[in-house]
Amino acid sequence: MKKVNNRIIKGVLCLVTLSTMLIGQNNILTKGYAQDTYSEVAGESHTGSFSVDSLTLQPGATTTSINLNWYAPAGTTVAKIQFGDQTYDVTAKPLTSPTEIKSDKYTDTGKLVCKTTISNLKPDTKYTYYISNDGGTTWSKEYNYTTPSSNEFTFGFTSDPQIKENKEINSEGWNPSDETNQTGWATMMETLEKQGVDLVVSAGDQVEDQNWGKSSEYEAFFAPEEMASIPYAPAVGNHDRHYMFADHFNLPNQMESLTEVKTTFRGQNSGTSQSHGNYIQATENEIKNNAASNGVTPNSDGQYDFSERRDMETQGNYYYLYNNVLFVTLNTSAYPGGNDEENANNPNVSSASRDNSEAEAIVNNFAQTLKSATSEYQNQYQWIIVTHHKSTQTVAKHAADSDIENYVDAGFEKLMDEYNVDFVLGGHDHVYSRSYVLKDGQRNSERLDTLNNPQGTIYITGNCCSDMQYYTPFETLDKNNNADYPILANGKSGSAAYLEGDSLPVGNQEWNQEYSPSYAVFNVENNRISVKVYNLAGDQTNPDSKEIDAFTVTKNSDGGEKTTGYENNSALLALEQSARYDSGTTNSDGGVTEIVDYNTVTGWAYAVNGQSGNLTAIALKNIENKDKIDLLDGNDIDISSLVQSADFTYGDMTSVAVSHDGTSLAVAIQGKETNANGRVALFDCNQDGTITLKQLFEVGVQPDMVVFTNDDGQILTANEGEPRDGYTGAVDPKGSISVINTKTNKAKTVDFTAFDSQRDALIEKGIVLKKGVLPSTDLEPEYIAVSDSKAYITLQEANAIAKLDLNSLEIEDIYSVGFEDYSKIAIDIDKKDEKYNAQTYDSLKGIRMPDAISVYTVDGIDYLITANEGDSRDWNGYSNEIEVNFGKGKTSPTGKITADNSGLTGKVTFFDTSDYDGLNNENDYLFGGRSSTIFKADEQSLQEIYTTGNDFEVKTAAYLPNNFNCSNDDATIDDRSGKKGPEAEAVTIGQIEDKTFAFIGLERIGGIMVYDITNPEKTEFVNYINSRDFSTDIGGDDSPEGIHFIAGNDSITGKPQLVVAYEVSGTVGVYDLTLQKNSDQSGDDKTDNPSQEPTVEETNNSSNTNTNNKNHSVNTGDASNIAITIISLISTIVLITILMKKDKVLAED
Repeated sequence: MKKVNNRIIKGVLCLVTLSTMLIGQNNILTKGYAQDTYSEVAGESHTGSFSVDSLTLQPGATTTSINLNWYAPAGTTVAKIQFGDQTYDVTAKPLTSPTEIKSDKYTDTGKLVCKTTISNLKPDTKYTYYISNDGGTTWSKEYNYTTPSSNEFTFGFTSDPQIKENKEINSEGWNPSDETNQTGWATMMETLEKQGVDLVVSAGDQVEDQNWGKSSEYEAFFAPEEMASIPYAPAVGNHDRHYMFADHFNLPNQMESLTEVKTTFRGQNSGTSQSHGNYIQATENEIKNNAASNGVTPNSDGQYDFSERRDMETQGNYYYLYNNVLFVTLNTSAYPGGNDEENANNPNVSSASRDNSEAEAIVNNFAQTLKSATSEYQNQYQWIIVTHHKSTQTVAKHAADSDIENYVDAGFEKLMDEYNVDFVLGGHDHVYSRSYVLKDGQRNSERLDTLNNPQGTIYITGNCCSDMQYYTPFETLDKNNNADYPILANGKSGSAAYLEGDSLPVGNQEWNQEYSPSYAVFNVENNRISVKVYNLAGDQTNPDSKEIDAFTVTKNSDGGEKTTGYENNSALLALEQSARYDSGTTNSDGGVTEIVDYNTVTGWAYAVNGQSGNLTAIALKNIENKDKIDLLDGNDIDISSLVQSADFTYGDMTSVAVSHDGTSLAVAIQGKETNANGRVALFDCNQDGTITLKQLFEVGVQPDMVVFTNDDGQILTANEGEPRDGYTGAVDPKGSISVINTKTNKAKTVDFTAFDSQRDALIEKGIVLKKGVLPSTDLEPEYIAVSDSKAYITLQEANAIAKLDLNSLEIEDIYSVGFEDYSKIAIDIDKKDEKYNAQTYDSLKGIRMPDAISVYTVDGIDYLITANEGDSRDWNGYSNEIEVNFGKGKTSPTGKITADNSGLTGKVTFFDTSDYDGLNNENDYLFGGRSSTIFKADEQSLQEIYTTGNDFEVKTAAYLPNNFNCSNDDATIDDRSGKKGPEAEAVTIGQIEDKTFAFIGLERIGGIMVYDITNPEKTEFVNYINSRDFSTDIGGDDSPEGIHFIAGNDSITGKPQLVVAYEVSGTVGVYDLTLQKNSDQSGDDKTDNPSQEPTVEETNNSSNTNTNNKNHSVNTGDASNIAITIISLISTIVLITILMKKDKVLAED
């Protein structure tokens, strides 16, 4: 029996080992598939030093290949390329002779061209390559190419470098010091390399000379060394319609069977130009004199037949798959004639009387190209991007061009709709512009910078990228007599209406012209593309990039499973997350999306983005009821550019408020200098979410919060006046409240000077003041709540609330908000034990130090509710924190709490009372109360009615035991226990039918606590919701900073909603609120009773890491791992059964 048991044990161990190996192997395979490993591939090193003539890379058909193109000297028969550790022969072929060869222009006679494709490349790998033009005797210098990662990539978009032999530049803006556009182009390529782009796509016009090209211009174009390391995907521009383009580029999947189209267009207005169409009518004199045009004379039909131009207008239609993006490049360099009623009587424009068949034939070529591309790569791409030259959605010199109108009329944009093209990248107009999302020629979106699942196409026009030439809206048009094109946003149409300068084409959302080389960077990561557009700043020696536009598009996306409240099954109020706005930016220090408000008339929410400095308009009006969280679109508004003022230097935007009637929006703005007075910018609210500046008002120093009174007659700011330069040798500015009268447009600032003589009385009331400092200097207003006649202002550092009369504009009194008594209320302050372990401490109190405050009125009496966050002072070397490490034998500041008598093992941060009055030196103090408190505010006093005490810790320990008291940037249990615990940050109040609720945001662990405060004397806990993702340190909705309640009759959906700004995750969450009058909140559940704390055993034994119904569990492996584990376990059971049966037989024997 013993031997059999040993066999059983060995068999089990064998299977367990095997299953472990399989799981491990599966993990390796999965990891290898999901994550590229950067590597280098190099073959034999060579000592050659020559630079290869006109060497350039183009993308291959997919990212597993790369196309190369270069010129070889006369006499070359077979060139060689050593790419990585492989060497290939490349046949050198003759160049295509231009229609006309002029020795001063074309200096490539006798040279040969080498075109090759290197395949079977690995992702995220650096390849070294060399080129030999003499069969391997002499090798070039070393070149390198790195393939993109398979997970994400970045590409740059440029347009119109238009390299010009005479080195011309535009003198108005950015200029290279040597004043050559060649240097501007070289600087651009160097900048793109520093941006880390894997690919550059161009909208064409690589060079200037459009009459068969100039060798010197191409030489300058290929001079930047980045051309040999970054694939460049060109479009054919109207200046590129010559064989030199075909010789210089090796295009993937170029369409070879398209129809050549004779184009008869001979000029926009006068019809004199011979540089547009490829088959144009010669004039009587030209025929009579057999006048040559660029080497071509009129044929027997009296036509100039530019066959090279026509050939090159047909070439350059190609496509390639770059990771998950299908790029299709179309050739819009041609000038289709016809469809031009304005020139119908012009004898020099014979094409004017014709139909639009020329453009229709060209667009049919485009349709064939798109069909071929989408068929070949069917189901292999998530995005489709079209690049071409002549932008159909532009705003400057070419906005009214006949040939572009012809493309549109022939169905160019309808073709983009048909193939669901995401972006169309064009050029030609030497200006930057971005369209709205367009569908069927109409706007199909609001003005947006964050777009989720857009239905239509975004058109981008690239500005000149070399400093060669720029065009400005409204200055001039190439066609100034167009009667019906473009169609403008004001409803007018045509050239004359455009040149009035009042309105741009209807499709345009953004434009920029600063006479600086411009480029865009697209970051592609799965189903999200983030775009940033820059102008070059600085100079060629120290080039810099100035961001001029930024937007993000996400496709086939949602916000994941809906989060619901923990107590939804029984609570009086059920909460469910219905939507989210995601800024795409996170910051562990917070400050991304901070304060949020809502316009009840337009349906737009507005959030302050402290990271970007923008005010984000969020299209809550478009919220949809979906099975999963609906992702909301947004538009970033650059407030700093709207409020430029000669007497004010913009520093930081801190808060936003919308008037109750929806007509106005106010933002609080701090000055750049720490002691400078701030401003309130008042805007008109527009229906599309945009805002228009009305007026700037000067307010106090460092306005940190802004609010409208209930009748919209006043705007108040809390001006914090912090000593940001420190206390030594610097000015501590006065804190104050500013009140703006919206009827008289006058502002008045009220400070606390009247209380300087009452300093002792304030201290006696328990108000905390820095020793030796007057109240008017020391008090720092943080937040304001307004009732009909009063304003209540939190003075956080002083642990107080001030009351302001809204009629007299006098501060009536200052009240202490008291302390949490931890000799009676058990809290967990031990960070190191990593478990919920609440205790009481005889000498310990929490200084509530409220941040946010809200007010409601019951029976004519104001009731206040505060979020008792706590805040220390840490300015330029000054700090009022004392960090005590009990694990090293340290004691609390009073010495009353020790490691021995408390069991504490970690660090605890205490308030340093030595520099402050208003505290009892016999007590130890913590920052904040880890709580929320309700006060009754009568005419003479502030009376505490209710405090949550340790509710927040008790409930979060029960709901989220593995993340109890974690931080907002670290999901580790107990991370914040030694500081401020869950840290109540935000609070707001909302009435739903006959019930009034308080919503309190917990800054650190996250989530919203809900209390029924209908009767403040009988306040009850209702529910808790937390939509943070705890499987990562920062995920989901993390760190609520601002909360806004929307009543059902003001909501787009008809349901009451809560809108919450999360400052670490950079998100704004929207939660539907449902009153459940038949709910059972009997208190039988332990989590409904604050005194019934979860035990240590319960905490440690719980494996729940979810945030309620949404799965936020820690990653435990994929389904294949689970399957292998199950199989191995079943096999083990079978083996044991067999062996035991065998053992039984042996025993019986």
